[in-house]
Amino acid sequence: MIESSIAPLQRHRRARFGLAAAVVLALGCTSRRVANPDFPAVTYATMPDPAERRGPSPADGVEVVLAAARNTLGVSSPRLDGDAVPTDCSGYLHALYRRAHVDLFSEALPGDNGVRAIVRWVQRYGHLSRARLAAPGDLVFFDNSYDRDGDRRLNDRLTHAGLVEQVLPDGTLLIVHSTNHGIVREPMNLFRPHEATDAAGRAINAPLRRKAAGDGPNTPHLMSELFAGFGSVFLRAALAGEAPPDP
Repeated sequence: MIESSIAPLQRHRRARFGLAAAVVLALGCTSRRVANPDFPAVTYATMPDPAERRGPSPADGVEVVLAAARNTLGVSSPRLDGDAVPTDCSGYLHALYRRAHVDLFSEALPGDNGVRAIVRWVQRYGHLSRARLAAPGDLVFFDNSYDRDGDRRLNDRLTHAGLVEQVLPDGTLLIVHSTNHGIVREPMNLFRPHEATDAAGRAINAPLRRKAAGDGPNTPHLMSELFAGFGSVFLRAALAGEAPPDP
């Protein structure tokens, strides 16, 4: 998929870092999971003040974001409230959550790509997890969705992101994300990470990484194999347990 750039950060971010020019985030949004025990490799010295977190209630915020995502599915030039919606992965998510008064880019540092900027926001105000289940309205992050640095190695962190829209009874998650073939809804099942379909032939893991000339036979390409973690934006009670229902 394609790397692009997003609009300059807000004025208060420029002031914060004392930059004369706007900071532009270079986005990496193209798509076997490599173990990263230090996910997301972003740390803060202090805990944030909960009063800094503003916006609608969790339930209302989730519904606003999901409705916005559904309104853009399959649309080649999506718009929300009359505004054009970016079609790179992180710019798209930023636009969705802005409808719920959440600015996912507000914690970006100079040099961050859009996905890493969103991870920073989630670590400061939300919750990061490597669980196998998530809730509708959560974010999902991926590594190695493409060879960002061109070195033919699986070492490209935080290259893509999407939105969890639904959780199916067997544990399959339906992910809405912006890709080079449009804004789509695709499945991911972390309980069966190396299977594209189930016994009935139903898709449970969509491909995310394109097969390239430099990829070996064991190079991961399914969403589940490239999974890096979840991010809860709207803090709420966690899902009870991780085991999917019996087939």
